Formats: sequence, structure tokens, C-alpha cells
Amino acid sequence: MTSKVLLFGNPVSRSLSPVMQNAAFAALGIDCSYELREVDTGGLPAAIVELRVDERIVGANVTIPHKEAVIALLDDLDPQAARIGAVNTISRQGARLKGWNTDAEGFLQALSETDTSNSPPPPGGGQGGGYRVAIIGAGGAARAVASALQPTAGDVWIIARNLEQARRLCTDLRIDRGGPVDLTRLRETIAKVDLVVNATPADLPPAGWLTPDQRSFDLRSRRSVEGRAMLLHQGAASFEIWMGRQAPVDVMRAALDRESVPA
Repeated sequence: MTSKVLLFGNPVSRSLSPVMQNAAFAALGIDCSYELREVDTGGLPAAIVELRVDERIVGANVTIPHKEAVIALLDDLDPQAARIGAVNTISRQGARLKGWNTDAEGFLQALSETDTSNSPPPPGGGQGGGYRVAIIGAGGAARAVASALQPTAGDVWIIARNLEQARRLCTDLRIDRGGPVDLTRLRETIAKVDLVVNATPADLPPAGWLTPDQRSFDLRSRRSVEGRAMLLHQGAASFEIWMGRQAPVDVMRAALDRESVPA
């Protein structure tokens, strides 16, 4: 009986996750398929019920806009997911569903892998030491990035159209150096940072706003090297949660690279 892993989100039609995960299943001879489920906000509870009742489904990924809302529908959380306040991976554990967050780990691995300078961001720039970071967005992905960077960063600014959402993120993650910033102050905020992370679907910031000594990381774009690297590493971590075995990272990377080459 073929098992399944699902991706819940809206939109999901352009996701590269099926290409990557199905290549991994095939390489290891696992009888499993990775399938998309376009789920709007009102449909999320029913999607989780499907996950509970269909024993063929071993787990799921969760993407925009459900990473925070899904928490209330689960039975248990990994400590890191609880601290971040967002879930991107669900595993079935008997009759219980457990939420995980592999975005933070995936981001840090991708950040290191795509660092062409072979050096960390400049130290000492932020208040109290550490480098300065601007994260554009305040959703689940932004929460994972902020959580991953906070231990080593100096100032962390969360730039969002919804300022109240940015304030909640800063409060929940105890960000007290930097803080929430309205999107109207995007340009002036990124002018004073070392690293800019775009955690929104929009193409931000304009390339002309960055100086040569600033680094940018486009979390969402399937066209960017950084975005594909993060997709790879968070996906490999999710695979290992579902399957209980090491992910074939090279196979997954090759599948992504083939799909990402323009026709």
C-alpha cells in the first residue's frame, strides 16, 4: 500500500517540494508519494482530519498561510516548534499528530552553504555586539529565521505591513534589540544592517537599495540560490522526521537543480 506525504498551503501549485521528495523516495525504494493539497484558511481543520483518519498518510508539510494556525489542531509540539511558534512539518505518531519546525535548521544550513565570502557577517555592528539583521515579513517563516539568528545577531528588525504581527513576533521570541518596523520604513531600516532576509512572497528589497558589503537572502524565491538551498535543507530534515532515516541530500539537490533550470 503506497503511503503519502501531503503539503498543505495556499498557493502550492508551483511548489518544488514534490520533485525533491519524490526523487528521494524513489532513490531509497520507499513506496510513498508526495502530494499537494491547496487548502484555504477555512479548509485547514478538514485537512488535518484527513491526516488523522487516513492511515496511508505518514505526515505533511505546512506552508503559507498555515504555519501558525495549525498549532492549535495538533496534539504535540517539538520544543523548537513551540519556541518559534510555527510548524512546517507534521508527523504521525500512532494516533497523535506532532508538529515540528525544520525551517530554522534549513535556513542556517542554507545561509552557511551560500556564503560566498567564506566568512561570517561582520561582528560588532549591532548594539551589544553581533551583526545587524532586517527580516522582511512576520509570518511563520520569519519566526523561524528570527529564532535561528537571534543567538548570534546583535540587532534584529522585523519589517512588516502588519505591525501588530511584527510586535507579537518580537514579544514571543524576546527580541529586545531592534524590534518591529512598519513596511513604510523598509529602505531606511535595511540601510543600517548587514543581512537582509526576505520572508515574504514579494520581490523585496529592490537590488539597487543594497550596497556591496550587505548580504541578502531571498527565502521564498524558487529562482534564487538561497531559496532553493533552504528548500533543500528544510525538506531533508522533514524527510528524516517522517522516514526515520537519512535523507539522500545529493539526490534531492539534483532534482531541484534539474527543475530550476529555465526551459
